[in-house]
Amino acid sequence: MGLTEKEILVLQLRNQGLTQTEVAKKLKISQAAVSDFENNAYKKLFEAQQTLEFARQEKIELPARGVRRW
Repeated sequence: MGLTEKEILVLQLRNQGLTQTEVAKKLKISQAAVSDFENNAYKKLFEAQQTLEFARQEKIELPARGVRRW
């Protein structure tokens, strides 16, 4: 599963140096929601990184982006 638009936006704003509180005010959501979006995004990125590393180690050829082989 990819990142949601909100997860991407939160990461972009945090990468610009905004605090979670500042991001929450800017997006008009709670600081807890910002934290959840950020944590979910990093979890997804970590899992994707682990999957890619496994594929590299096992020399599994990945299809071109957007191409599905069943």
